[in-house]
Amino acid sequence: MNGSFTTAAPLPRGIALCALSLVVLASSGCVTVYQPLVALQRPVVVDPRLPNFEHTRVLLRCIPGDDFPASDAEVLCRKLGTLFRNQGATVESEVPRNGRGSRLDDAAEKPDLVLDVRSRRLHYDDHPILTVLSALTLTLVPTIVDESFEQAVAIRDAGGMLLVNDVMQARFVRYSGVGVWSVNAVLDLLVRPDEDDLTGDTASEDFSRDFYAQVSQLMVNARIRSKVLHGFDEPAPDVLLPDLQLSSPP
Repeated sequence: MNGSFTTAAPLPRGIALCALSLVVLASSGCVTVYQPLVALQRPVVVDPRLPNFEHTRVLLRCIPGDDFPASDAEVLCRKLGTLFRNQGATVESEVPRNGRGSRLDDAAEKPDLVLDVRSRRLHYDDHPILTVLSALTLTLVPTIVDESFEQAVAIRDAGGMLLVNDVMQARFVRYSGVGVWSVNAVLDLLVRPDEDDLTGDTASEDFSRDFYAQVSQLMVNARIRSKVLHGFDEPAPDVLLPDLQLSSPP
């Protein structure tokens, strides 16, 4: 005698794997919007293709923190080192850690400029309700992660005199889901110019362009200030006065 309930037949293995692959692909589709905030939109006059730092010794110190692990600090120092070497500087870099001395203390030849960079996250919101809705709709409703970061830059001379102290902030909004990614992928392919693409690494590339341009400008400003300030330390040249023969009045 047949029961009143029937058991649904399982999906064929190939179809199940295909469906799982689609879910993974949908969740990996990402659109990131970059918004420059504090200082990143300032005009820059420095051309990084020119030898702006010839005969300049630079020490880079990328300082880790709670939101800035040492591995990320090392990557940033490598990129900044390449940036300044391409502009003619002699560069050394370090990622200070607890218990390790600074190269500035041991260097036989002191650097002309010391650049300290710190980074921290200011805000993070992953919108939990949207995350649940995204899972229920197989990412047709996208998840949204909204976060902002701050990069603090301080530039000193070898004697410790502060030449530049600045803060830059950026916001990133990341949308993940098959719907939002598919629509924007089509728009990027057919409508938007390459510099306005929202898929891929465009947001990261735009931030890097703005950040490195601002740091280059700050370093040029610091170099000029250092030359002006240390110019007062140089001894004044001897002034030769003419030998005036004063004759007595008749």
